[in-house]
Amino acid sequence: MLGLFRRNKTQSVSGVLSHRLVLMSVSEHLKPLKLVDFEMANQSLEEMYDWVADVEGSQWINGGHYNLSGQPAGKYQLHLSRYLGSEALPIVLTNNCETVLQSLPLLHSARRELGIINIGRQFEIKASLEIEQGSAYHFALSRYNECRLFCLGIDASALDDRTLEYAEDLGCDWMMLAECGFSHRLQVKHQLANFLSHCDDIIFSIDLSCLSPDSRIESGLALDTQMVNRMIRQLLISGKVRQVQLVGYKDKHLYSKQTQSILHELTQMFPYRDRAA
Repeated sequence: MLGLFRRNKTQSVSGVLSHRLVLMSVSEHLKPLKLVDFEMANQSLEEMYDWVADVEGSQWINGGHYNLSGQPAGKYQLHLSRYLGSEALPIVLTNNCETVLQSLPLLHSARRELGIINIGRQFEIKASLEIEQGSAYHFALSRYNECRLFCLGIDASALDDRTLEYAEDLGCDWMMLAECGFSHRLQVKHQLANFLSHCDDIIFSIDLSCLSPDSRIESGLALDTQMVNRMIRQLLISGKVRQVQLVGYKDKHLYSKQTQSILHELTQMFPYRDRAA
């Protein structure tokens, strides 16, 4: 039955209306992830894609699942470019923050400022010679002069001086995890509005693991889902968002109440409309 469902899914963008959500999932094998862990991540993301896309009454356009280690990355970029060109909004499930680098050549323009908003505990600016986990925005900001980065929810306890200095050198903006609580909602709203005012287009990425603590002892280290949903609403209302990226591959993050709340928020912002014939 699942195989039949997959064969009936479409990756055509004909008839796509503006402001429709496109669901895509991507898996990519990057160091230091072990091969066996990657294979599990690929399976989990494909199953998550099928589950979300097959929800009764879903308003998602099914964009497909892509294993970038088993097929040319150009195939994913080709389909993504078609959706971006149709003014639909791609929602990309991925196991690596670095997947955003596949989108930058499609959205980058010397005449437009591209803002990247990362919601997560880490800066993701590891300075490495090759792309690996944790290096996404090091490469984004080093390669594209018109890109700017705003990180929300940075965990101060895991931050060292060297990383902070490099973030300053790259021109990053950020707010710490403690500054992103509900009591600081007006400040967060103001900072987001200020960042948006300097950008023509926006990509925002959410690390799903930051929405739930690793243990009961670390309950204070989780980002408030209510605050994340407020950020999502503010960003989408701006009309500047070109792509949303949700990063995670463990079932406890993919199928969490927090992730379901975010997916619900996204669909609420885009009421269902039938496609034109």
